[in-house]
Amino acid sequence: MESHFTSRLAVDLGTIPYEECLELQRALVRLRADERIPDAVLFVDHPPVYTIGRKADPSNFPGISPVKVERGGDVTYHGPGQLVVYPIFRLWDNGKVDVRELVRIITGAVIEFLHDNGYAAYIGEEPGIWISGKKVASVGMAVDSGVTFHGAAINLAPGVLTGFRKIRPCGLSSEVMSFVPVRRDKAITDLIAAFSRRFGPFTILRADQDSLPIDQILSSIPNLLLETSE
Repeated sequence: MESHFTSRLAVDLGTIPYEECLELQRALVRLRADERIPDAVLFVDHPPVYTIGRKADPSNFPGISPVKVERGGDVTYHGPGQLVVYPIFRLWDNGKVDVRELVRIITGAVIEFLHDNGYAAYIGEEPGIWISGKKVASVGMAVDSGVTFHGAAINLAPGVLTGFRKIRPCGLSSEVMSFVPVRRDKAITDLIAAFSRRFGPFTILRADQDSLPIDQILSSIPNLLLETSE
């Protein structure tokens, strides 16, 4: 099924609580499934939070009360110093959903962004994206109604590593976690360029251009997406 939209959307939401962003993703998934908005990529930072996927092992997060979500994988951490990328993409291809191919393409875009910034990133034997034996990004996605959500988390500053020390991220020692010192704004610009080379043009929106309280910004995003796509 071909989309009638001529541009996808890249939306910088700034810093928002994880669970609010999760509800926004779910709302956008419904809109995308109904062809009311184009494909969109959300860029966000989260206040400190732990999340677990469908295959979580409680021994990896003792004493932690994580948020349980639909993605695959085990426990991970989100917090300041990390950029999270959520692709809201429809996956129909001749009536079939090719989830693995899209995950491969999105992972490739993140690796290309790292290469463009001078880092020899690669997919290791363990999940995630690695540089010199250290994990700098995690990837975990889910699909609902043929539309993806959740995505990739890229560590951009040393402060984020503190949060990983309380858990065994994805069952690994927290010592494997590392970061790449890339400015947030540059990371978003470079990631949009990498996504554009794979998916075509993106229209860029920034919620921080609006002075509304965060709850009003979140509620306005679907309408903003609809207005932009007309």
